[in-house]
Amino acid sequence: MEIQKKWFAEETPVNAKSASTTIGSGDNGVVTIVVDSVGTEGNDYTVAVVVADGINKALAASIVGTDITVTLGTDASGDADATKNTAKLIAEAINELSGVTATYSGTGATAITAAITKKSLAGGQYGTVAIVPYTWLYIGTTYYVNIAPNSKYDANWRTVIFTAY
Repeated sequence: MEIQKKWFAEETPVNAKSASTTIGSGDNGVVTIVVDSVGTEGNDYTVAVVVADGINKALAASIVGTDITVTLGTDASGDADATKNTAKLIAEAINELSGVTATYSGTGATAITAAITKKSLAGGQYGTVAIVPYTWLYIGTTYYVNIAPNSKYDANWRTVIFTAY
């Protein structure tokens, strides 16, 4: 086994990740939105929640470029309708869009009934490239190994901790 020297700019090797964010709150009301592809471009995505204008409007979701808009459904008074805007229904509407995926917490029964200003998705990054599998690194006090070839789109880096007995 040969331990390599660090060849990349990051402090430690990183795995590729998709950008994400959440809207809503509570055990059954959080919607997590994730860009389908990994990388920093996902950090350009935003999500906003608006209340539809008019009475008895349906819940809808749309995407223009990297801007996701969730339009909450309304009741007979023109107010956001809790039965039309549960976390589960919002996630399902977002899942109809191309390039993003949404999940809901718990049962998804809690509604989002208020507008949410434009919010950025974050955390998207590319992975540290290591073409040769089982490349070992020792940085600071920690060992890292890639368990398979790692392109910038992969997540094959692992942290290895040795414990003395």
